[in-house]
Amino acid sequence: MEKIFLQIINMSIISTYVILFIILARLLLKRAPKIFSYGLWAIAFLRLVFPFSFESIFSLISINTNTIPENIAYTPAPQIQSGIRVVDGAVNRVLSTPTPIESSVNPIQIWISAASLIWVVGLVLLLAYSLLSTLRLARKLKSASHYYDNIYVMDSIGTPFVFGLVKPKIYLPNNLAKSEEPYIIKHEETHIKRKDHIIKFIAFIILSIHWFNPMVWLAFHLMVEDMEKSCDESVIKELGYGIKKDYSNSLLSLSLGRRTIGGSPIAFGENNTKSRIKNVLNYKKPKFWVTILAMVVIIVLAVGLLSNPPDNSIHTGDETNIGETAEDFALEYIDKQIEILEKAEWGDFKIVNKEITKLEKLFTLDDILPTSVELWKLEYRLKPESVEGVVLAGGMYVEDGWLYDQGPAGNPILAFTYENDNLVYLGNVNTLESDVDTLESAALAVRRLLENEGILPNESYEGDHVVIKFPLSTGETSQLLLSQPVVQGDSGIWAVERWMDGNGNVYLGHQDLEADMSIEEYYRKLQIESDQNAKPWLTDPVEVAYDYIINVLGQVLVKKNDLVVINPATIDDFYETPVSHYIGYITMMTVEDRIFHLDRVEFITREDEDRIAELGLNIDYDMPNGFYIHNSNTYPTSLDVSDETIYLILDWTDLSKHKSLTKEEFVEYNNSIEYTPLYHVYTKDGFVTRIEEQYIP
Repeated sequence: MEKIFLQIINMSIISTYVILFIILARLLLKRAPKIFSYGLWAIAFLRLVFPFSFESIFSLISINTNTIPENIAYTPAPQIQSGIRVVDGAVNRVLSTPTPIESSVNPIQIWISAASLIWVVGLVLLLAYSLLSTLRLARKLKSASHYYDNIYVMDSIGTPFVFGLVKPKIYLPNNLAKSEEPYIIKHEETHIKRKDHIIKFIAFIILSIHWFNPMVWLAFHLMVEDMEKSCDESVIKELGYGIKKDYSNSLLSLSLGRRTIGGSPIAFGENNTKSRIKNVLNYKKPKFWVTILAMVVIIVLAVGLLSNPPDNSIHTGDETNIGETAEDFALEYIDKQIEILEKAEWGDFKIVNKEITKLEKLFTLDDILPTSVELWKLEYRLKPESVEGVVLAGGMYVEDGWLYDQGPAGNPILAFTYENDNLVYLGNVNTLESDVDTLESAALAVRRLLENEGILPNESYEGDHVVIKFPLSTGETSQLLLSQPVVQGDSGIWAVERWMDGNGNVYLGHQDLEADMSIEEYYRKLQIESDQNAKPWLTDPVEVAYDYIINVLGQVLVKKNDLVVINPATIDDFYETPVSHYIGYITMMTVEDRIFHLDRVEFITREDEDRIAELGLNIDYDMPNGFYIHNSNTYPTSLDVSDETIYLILDWTDLSKHKSLTKEEFVEYNNSIEYTPLYHVYTKDGFVTRIEEQYIP
């Protein structure tokens, strides 16, 4: 029942979007015959009934058609994916509230079960009430007098209406004036001719299924209004435009009667009289261009709102084949590797046989995509026609005439997900950065793959962020991106979700967790500990960052005052590669070579009191000119210049300024002077951006 309920919710969400679109379209069709507005509602009700649709590049649907994943109740980190970032962020922050450790059931399961039960109870009550109302009305109508054909009259009703589905009958109040009868009877006969009584009954059943959605109630109300107005227009068109005044008077007189019909879905009469009278009096024969424009609007909206956008969410190339198994995909992968080997310039051999030696599912991850992601370990061997032409590359060896490859290509980990119960090949996870031997490492490896493929955004957790820059022991500036993985706001813990080195390389944050612990479970436990005041420092991003720098990255020489904090920060702030700053002596620089050596030093001034104390310097003796050059490195750093590198030397006519040189001029200058100048060197994205000479008294 929960599965059906979630499907209904998803259909209702997408239909709400469609209903809003139709309401706006009704404004565009204000001058068109109401039959067009009436027809538009078929689009909404088709969306409310059918859980599937066709894909089209002309789709007007800009939200996810599967907002609530089917397995949301069973994932460690439940999330919706509507495609509306603000909505997803707000809802997911609520859904990700940590589950108490002692709880054996995910609260989401309880909520869905309770909501499913409430939905069924509401549906049953609404249908039961409608059925009882219909039976009560049918019993009451037995006293009606037959007028002629399928028309009956009755004293106790105040408004005409149609009752019945298979053989509908028209019921008229006894006090109806003879001059009004032709119009009213024609109106009700038009309803029957157009099968409006059946359409309204079906619409009511759909409304009952989606009773919890106020937008569906509004759509039902507006559909009935358009139905009545289009029926009025049909009567006027058939009987002549000269009856508009008399027809309006009939509607006005009927409005004085009782308009409710006991809540029966198979009986309906006149309503919204004021709006209908206004529409009747204003109705004119539509111009040809208005009709054509209305038809175009209907066709465009029908295609745009009934179709789904092409699904590019999880496909990578053409790696989806209906009914294929993991073994099928593994054999396809091996065939591609055989093709690569046979075409390689360094080998001259032909593969005559292949064999899978191992195909094992390592992990199933339920919290990365709407459907599960599986990782499979593949090992295989190849039989060359002759081993004589085989050139063994790294990791390859031959045994008993079979070729084995112990490298990443020969021992890949294949990633799969599911779409409509069909296996979808996502690609191979990168095993060079780290071993894939724990839930954490598997999740990180899959995320790297999906981010590289553009399937997932380069952001693990939406919401607030903090960026913290710090110097690595190698000299370049690195930076961390901190996010709140469980709860947003002051009470939420912070975590390092990824970090960047000085060359712009990005690495996902890791915690070296136990083999069977997921990242989401780890953060939920930390959130609980923080809430219980066991680890209050976790709500301070600076403390979390410093702990990660020292204990995870092993940069024990970093001091807290070395940290540069950007708070609040954006994702764009993080992906702006930091500028690294070195100071030292340049050697091995030539005009021809791009790489030179920098003998890095530390330029200490009298303001660096902590560092002076650490080195045990005597200010008067060691720093007579106000500075001290500390050279603790014995091995130079290799740096790479580019064509855009700027070279600045001191202007000895005005020491407050620098002169810009070409690389050739700078090399000549650096090699010609008698002393060894000190330079500031700035790098970004792995290249030197600026070299600037330091003045030394």
